[in-house]
Order: sequence, then structure tokens, then C-alpha cells
Amino acid sequence: MKRRILLVDDEVNVRKALSTSLRKAGYDTKEAASGAEALEQIGQYEPDVMLLDLRMPEMDGMETLRRLKQAKSAQPSVIMMTAYGSANDVMEAMRLGAYDYVQKPFDLTQVKQVVAKALKPETGDEEGTMRPSQEEQTDCPGYLVGLSPAMQEVYKLVGKVSMTRATVLIQGESGTGKELIARAIHSNSPRADQPLIPVNCGAIPEKLLESELFGYERGAFTGAVARKPGLFEAANGGTLFLDEVGELTPSLQVKLLRVLQERTLVRLGGVEPIPIDVRIIAATNRDLQERIRLELFREDLYYRLNVVPIQMPPLRERKDDIPLLIRHFLTKFGRETGKEGCYLSPAAVELLNAYHWPGNVRQLENTIERAVVLASGPAILPEHVQLQLEETRKASHEAKERRGLQFEDRTMKDIISEVEKEAITRALQREKGNRLRTAKRLGISRSALLYKMDMYAIDVSEE
Repeated sequence: MKRRILLVDDEVNVRKALSTSLRKAGYDTKEAASGAEALEQIGQYEPDVMLLDLRMPEMDGMETLRRLKQAKSAQPSVIMMTAYGSANDVMEAMRLGAYDYVQKPFDLTQVKQVVAKALKPETGDEEGTMRPSQEEQTDCPGYLVGLSPAMQEVYKLVGKVSMTRATVLIQGESGTGKELIARAIHSNSPRADQPLIPVNCGAIPEKLLESELFGYERGAFTGAVARKPGLFEAANGGTLFLDEVGELTPSLQVKLLRVLQERTLVRLGGVEPIPIDVRIIAATNRDLQERIRLELFREDLYYRLNVVPIQMPPLRERKDDIPLLIRHFLTKFGRETGKEGCYLSPAAVELLNAYHWPGNVRQLENTIERAVVLASGPAILPEHVQLQLEETRKASHEAKERRGLQFEDRTMKDIISEVEKEAITRALQREKGNRLRTAKRLGISRSALLYKMDMYAIDVSEE
């Protein structure tokens, strides 16, 4: 028996093109010119897949999807179509239960591939079925601006995972927007009216972080004059965002693992386990698998955190989004500074598009803010953004030349050891010997710093 596909679009040419292509591929198709017509046909036609346009008059695709979810009729796998997609649209559609999301103008071969993939699930618990939803949409923050394929995949994952309580691990370079993805997941979840509490695991000393996370009983340590619940308890019913989770010390990794396994915690100085209902979203710019290999991160904790992985692409891999981000930040900072008519000259745009953005979206945002502030008129010229970029290039070039002279006729092992020793020594000197601040500056844990200081016989006293 042929699989049935319902095509819902107010543009007759789109419906006809899809129908012809899908019929040639062996499917049975039926057309509907509106959301209302589609809902009427579903009970009789019982399609396996519905291709649903987002922008239609009277009842749009999102409202059609909501009503379909509430209906008692058979639920087809829904593939949304639009030429005007945004991050919110993608996340909302996936959250409401859409199977996938394709952008117009689309390649008919791509559409057939998505349809074939949607037809694979045969049980009611897989991706093509509807899931519970909330009706409120979340605002789209700056880091979530962009419609590149890489970001579309991120939005789809956010929409799908939001309605679950699954633990999420967000990985990506600094400045890619990991915390904003965590906020988007929380805002689109049933926990949205409960707290989202962010914790930077790399910025708080180990002992303080332990008491902050797990709380303590009166008398647990000097100065503990009263019981204090920790951040896990404060986030009860909501979400705890553990940023820089790769920096946790071994002892804290063990305690976090126990919380994830047992869904209970014990305060410092306490004995009674306290049940908690907290969703964990973790983030890191570290390669955790490499840290596992180096025995700096527990493998069992990694698998507990990595239930749903989300990889944030660096800006250099989504350069098509740079113009959208530029417009977004121009609008934002134009309003803040009273320069709402400011714009980038073609030469400035070319300069920004050519740059590799090691600091990712955060660096682009800071660059646009600086340019808006420095521009004396509405036009932002290359000189308003070029100085900082040129200094970066010049410094990088000079450093490469110096390294080339120093490393001639040296083994790779010797070179790496010398560079590492020099970096640690300089960082210690800058931080006046403070081990914790030095570790933070270098992006490593305090225990790793002490190990390397001992290995290289580095002796810098703390002032």
C-alpha cells in the first residue's frame, strides 16, 4: 500500500510541484490550500506525513499544528515548510511535535529524503508523534540569530529536548552562546516558570563551590552559624546550568555523579539525603573525551551528562549568519546609544566577513558595539573596526616569527614542554603567585596547575 502524504500550502504551484515529485517517487498525495482544509481531510485521508506551510492566511501552520495535536485523529509526522523561518519558529515547531523543518526554496530531492526519513518510525513513541507543549514563545537573543544549516540543527535539537527532562551537554568554543542555548531550553520547557540557576564551575574555589552547590548544616565548618540550602535545592523544580563543567575537581565530580544517579543530595555536615527534582544542563569549551584520556574527568560522569549532546558551531563555520548578526547588533546598540540610523559601509562589511572571529559571536558583538560608539556619523567605516583586528593579526604574525626562530632543530616534545613551562611561569607572575587565579587564567584546574608546577620545578611564591 502506498504511503499517504498531505500537502498543505496556500500556493498552488508549490503544492503541484511537490505532488508531482512525490507521486513519481511512489507516494500517494492529497492537497489542501489552508490549515482548516487540512484538518478536515486528516480524519478521512489519514496521511502518514503532512508537509505543512508555516505562513498561510487565516490559520497559519503553527496554529494548524497546535490544533492537530489536540485532535483525536491519527497523528501524521509533520514537516514544516517556510521561506521566512526564524530560531523561534524552528524551536516552537519542534516543541509542538513537528518531525522536521525545511526552508523554501527547497531542493525536491532533499524534501523526498526528509519524507523517507519521517516514514521510518512505526511506533507511537518515536520522533514523529506529538509531545506536550507550552504556548508561550521565547524571545530570540542575539546569539540565536542565524539561519545557517548548523544553527538550524541546533534549533531543532532545542525544540525536541525542551519538553523532556533529559540531561543536556552543550559543547563549543567560548563566545558561541552556550548559556543562551541553555536558557532557550529552559524557557521552552514545562519548568519555564521555575528558576534557572547558572553556576560557573571554573570561577569559584573548590570548597566554596561545594558549599554553594550542596548547601550546609549549622556547624559544618567554621562560620557555618546557620543551615543554608545549596543551589541544587534553590533550583528544585527548575533547571541548574553548570557552565565550565570540565573544570570540576575530582571530588566534586563524584558528588555530582551521585546526584545525577540518585536524585538526592546530602548537605555538608548532614547525614539525611534530600530528594531533588532538578534538570541539569551542563556546558564546556573543553574536549571532555581528551580530559578523560588524561584522567582529569570521570568517564562515568561524562556519560551521565552527555545524554543529549548539543554542539555549538564556531562563527567561522557559520559565516552566512554574520550579516544577520551584524544587523541585529547594529539595531541593539543603535538604540542603546541613540544612533538608530547607523550602518556599515561596504568596506567595513567586507572586513568583518573576512575575519576569522576566534572569539566567536561575543567578539563580533563587542566589535559592533565599539564601532557604533566610535563612529561620528551614521556610517561605520573600516577604521572604526580595523584597529583592533589589525593589532591582533600583527601580534599573531610577530609571535609566529619569534616561535620559528626559537624552535629550529628542536624536538616537538621539547618545544611543547618549553612553551607550557613559559606560559605557566608568566601566568603565575601576572597573578602574583595566586594558584587559583593562575589556573583560571590558563583554563585548567588548580590540581592540574600544581601537578605541572611540580613537573617543571616552577617555584613562584605567592605575594
